[in-house]
Amino acid sequence: MPLSTQASQAGQTDKRPTRDLEPLFTPRSIAVIGASRRAGTAGSDIFRNLIYSGYTGVVYPINPKTKSILGIRCAPSISAIDETVDLAVIIVPSQGVEAVVTECADRGTRHFLIISAGFKEIGGEGLVREQRLKALATERGLSIVGPNCLGIINTHPEIRMNAAFGGEMPQAGCLGLISQSGALAAALLDYVQGQSIGFSRFISFGNKCDVTEIDLLRVIASDPSTKVILMYIEDLSGGQAFIDAAHEITHGPNPKPILVIKTGRTQEGAAAAASHTGSLAGSDEVYDAIFSQAGIIRVESVGELFDLAEMFADPPMSRGRQTAIVTNAGGPGIMATDACIRYGLKLARFQDYTTKSLRFQLPPTSNLKNPVDVIGDARHDRYRAALDAVIADEGVDQVLVVVTPQSMTNVMEIAEVIGEAKHFTDKPVSACLMGLEDVAAAIDLLQKKYGVPTYRFPENAMRALTAKAKFGEWVRSPVQEYQRFDVNRNGTTAIFDEERRAGRNQLVEIKALEALRHYGFPLVPYSLATSADEAASAAEQIGYPVVMKISGPKILHKTDVGGVRLNLRDAESVRQAYEAMIASVRSRMGQEVEIWGVLIQKMLPPGKEIILGMSRDPRFGPLLMFGLGGIYTEALRDVAFRLAPIRKNVASEMVTSIRSYRLLQGVRGEAPSDTTAIAECLMRLSQFVTDNPDVKELDINPLIVYARGSGAMVADARIILSES
Repeated sequence: MPLSTQASQAGQTDKRPTRDLEPLFTPRSIAVIGASRRAGTAGSDIFRNLIYSGYTGVVYPINPKTKSILGIRCAPSISAIDETVDLAVIIVPSQGVEAVVTECADRGTRHFLIISAGFKEIGGEGLVREQRLKALATERGLSIVGPNCLGIINTHPEIRMNAAFGGEMPQAGCLGLISQSGALAAALLDYVQGQSIGFSRFISFGNKCDVTEIDLLRVIASDPSTKVILMYIEDLSGGQAFIDAAHEITHGPNPKPILVIKTGRTQEGAAAAASHTGSLAGSDEVYDAIFSQAGIIRVESVGELFDLAEMFADPPMSRGRQTAIVTNAGGPGIMATDACIRYGLKLARFQDYTTKSLRFQLPPTSNLKNPVDVIGDARHDRYRAALDAVIADEGVDQVLVVVTPQSMTNVMEIAEVIGEAKHFTDKPVSACLMGLEDVAAAIDLLQKKYGVPTYRFPENAMRALTAKAKFGEWVRSPVQEYQRFDVNRNGTTAIFDEERRAGRNQLVEIKALEALRHYGFPLVPYSLATSADEAASAAEQIGYPVVMKISGPKILHKTDVGGVRLNLRDAESVRQAYEAMIASVRSRMGQEVEIWGVLIQKMLPPGKEIILGMSRDPRFGPLLMFGLGGIYTEALRDVAFRLAPIRKNVASEMVTSIRSYRLLQGVRGEAPSDTTAIAECLMRLSQFVTDNPDVKELDINPLIVYARGSGAMVADARIILSES
């Protein structure tokens, strides 16, 4: 089935056609409606920023109460301008925004940047105003960024547009920034002033009444000047649509990394985010799932965001995780080694020729193994010898150089050596210059002259190298498709319809198993018996030992009413258990309780208990869950989530991502579990919940998994349908 069809069934498709949003960043003319002479206002700052940034297009200040601003004549309204304006920047009270947009649209303007606040973030009438703006954009075919945002910046020398009321025009660079928060965006702009970091494009999109982060991802990714995309978001407009757009960017023909800060990990943080933008923030597990499936790197802080941005701004991509460390101090070398292993990299083992080269060129007191310690009195020539040797090693994928300032150390000369070494290799080379004042000039040299990602502490450097290595693995991995199985969807639909007609939305076990059977899940052999003799006959056919479970539409907790018997090994035991079970249930629930019979199941031999589940997120659709079942589910909460539909590789990634995966690999002589069978069940579950949007919740618990090649069996299942 085509991806678009599956996404539609999941309720996640973006039905709007892809729009040309490039004029937002490259307008030939801009009208600032609400431009002001009063310093410190948004209307003043934006107009001044456009003029003083050297914008190459035409700017029209619009203000009926002011004759001129900065010596430029004001127009009383957009209607007084002879030409059609490409971009209208609106900074008027929220009550007047709709009328201004309408007037501009009547004059042919199609792209809008609404700075004004007072919309859905305040609720009530503000929400109504925003809904009218959204309807107007749809009706007239307009593109609206905002409202309640900071603005747009394009540093390209042919544009030089600073249509934001933040600080100065940032220096040009390769980072594209998309931020939902205007205040944070302003702080980020201030943060990079005087740093080695520069932006290509910058946009604060605020309440996103029309243009969303998905739209902006596409337009910024298509910019040749943008090599790395940074995002700050509080909520997403669509799950599957976002995954598809981001996947094309991170895994397409010209892959670009996407680094995201997503706030609202805690319930309190999510509530604060919701009140900030007037949006539902959503559960954090959903976002982790979405980012994982899209190849997005999630970061926890602004500091980490720019640490990783600096690493990814350096073009060479890691070819693996084998890392070499060169240091002039033992302690920092150990710190770097610990961080290397802790973050998932590997310490490279040098080839013999590398060790021989190091032994020949370094003093006897040096450590020739990884990490290479060139000793505290090392000058630049010793660093050069060590770097030349380890970079040339075929088993080294990336290098971290650690320098501590000591009395005999010329840090500037060593920085030159590091920069030159990086120039002659296609492997990532990063530096850690520990200290503050003594290394500041050398850090500046490395970053600005040579483009070497440089950090003050080994942990920061290793975290960034790890992110780059993992992204390299993502880029090199084959693009996986969405697998479709041959199923009996109509059979499952008929079961659901029957239950709904009976007024039931929670399926009893046998109905849930029947629904799953139509989708090819491996089920424990079972039969429903309505008498003691039928139970004995069914047990004979299934084969002993068997399990017996009471079945009825109102009997939800079978064990509590004596409705479960285990390990029955002959016909007489089955007959007796049947009669005793019926009597127990009627005694505890009343003689009138509806009993369909007793479910007879094969009692399975021991295996690993797995739980598969799904809960349907109200915004993003079906969220799949995988983890160890039984007592481990609640005790460890060691589970993985992904948004359905999932690609072929995602199911396997879910299995390997949990902390307890080692138990499935086999410990203390145990055979490895059949993880391939688990992955297939996850893919069937993905198709099941995507095909059937009426399924609100689902648990397969347990899925009994056996040794590799022996498969898995669904032992129990629960399905809850939506009420409407």
